[in-house]
Amino acid sequence: MERLSTIAFIGLFSLSTATAQTSDIVVFSEMGEKFTLIIDGDVKNGSPASRVVATGMRNETPSIVVKFAESGIPPIKQNGLMEYGKEYTLKVTTNKKGEYVLRMQGMAELGTAKASPAEEAHPGGFIEDAPVSTPPSGHQLTGGSQTTTTTTQSTGTSENVNMNLGVNGVGVNFNLGFTDPVMGSTSTTTTTTHTTTTTTGTDMDEPAPAAIADPVYRMPGYNGPIGCPMPMSDGEFTDAKASIESKGFEESKMSLARQIGDNNCFNTAQVKGIMGLFGFEETKLEFAKYAYDRTHDIGNYYKVNDAFSFETSIDDLNRYIKGR
Repeated sequence: MERLSTIAFIGLFSLSTATAQTSDIVVFSEMGEKFTLIIDGDVKNGSPASRVVATGMRNETPSIVVKFAESGIPPIKQNGLMEYGKEYTLKVTTNKKGEYVLRMQGMAELGTAKASPAEEAHPGGFIEDAPVSTPPSGHQLTGGSQTTTTTTQSTGTSENVNMNLGVNGVGVNFNLGFTDPVMGSTSTTTTTTHTTTTTTGTDMDEPAPAAIADPVYRMPGYNGPIGCPMPMSDGEFTDAKASIESKGFEESKMSLARQIGDNNCFNTAQVKGIMGLFGFEETKLEFAKYAYDRTHDIGNYYKVNDAFSFETSIDDLNRYIKGR
């Protein structure tokens, strides 16, 4: 009996540990454009859709590619920083230049978002809740539950282990019977309970409550405007900076810096750090203009002025930003 209890405990512990070491990503298009979502080279939807849910991500820095069904729209390629145990919602939208980009829409605990009806799978062996009719305005729906019990039983001496598991409002109880292999067979009872929630209706002329937006990622200590969803981590930036610095020519450094910027998001300190790798004032100014739309904390962008040697460069950058 002690051995069976240990096995049950290990099974439940492994389930919770596996869940904690994954994250989910929900991507949707603001204007309804259909696309294919590819994460770390793995295609997440068989046919183009305007909303795709990718579950069980086991990489905290996934490479995300959004490939549009319409051939005239170039794909979006972006790296993310996704903490395990969280659910991230990304929006496909356009920037001020009309280019398609990914914006962080929100972050929630794992399992919060709901898949669209077309994507939602129905597990076998469960009985769907009976449809509930809509009550008149101002009336209340009462909660209830539905239980299905399946029992397979045979003779023999046995020992039992009971386990209860609740997932998203569905309660599952396992009563496992283990019998002596010589004296008899096993007995297994599975009970599944679906529980409905209580909903209060409102009058038709009353406005529906406003939806509460999921929190958007912000750098610690920063509350200003945001230019791109999530900046590179310190480790990623250190590698990127070393690659740029290894190039011997100014043009090669700029080409690599743009390549990195096309697939990543910077913070102001990182932009300033890359500017310091260039030897010419005009190259620093060119990169500062390029990186503005690819910087998370654009409210701090004035700090890149310290990388310039001439006041005219600062004035030129300010005019560029005001003209955006």
